[in-house]
Amino acid sequence: MSTVLDKKQKIKESLKKTKEKRKNQTPKVYQLKISYSNLNNQQKQWLERVFLEAKWLYNYTIADIHNRLNPKTEKLKQVEIKTPNRFETREITCLSS
Repeated sequence: MSTVLDKKQKIKESLKKTKEKRKNQTPKVYQLKISYSNLNNQQKQWLERVFLEAKWLYNYTIADIHNRLNPKTEKLKQVEIKTPNRFETREITCLSS
């Protein structure tokens, strides 16, 4: 019984340390230039897909920002997008949390 409690206590302390460490971290944004001509076809397709999925996720979130802007949003595997005729569900495969 005490080993279970010890394990829970260690996890609790670890989470507390992580939370404290993240308070001091600052988010950074990097702008990159990609030489598209030097990429192979697979890299080009992956890059195009990443930008497409980012657009889908962004539009999905801002369509109902009060209900969708939460920590669960970054873990989504599917988003509903609006097409000219109807709404469709699309898979998020390249983006990760």
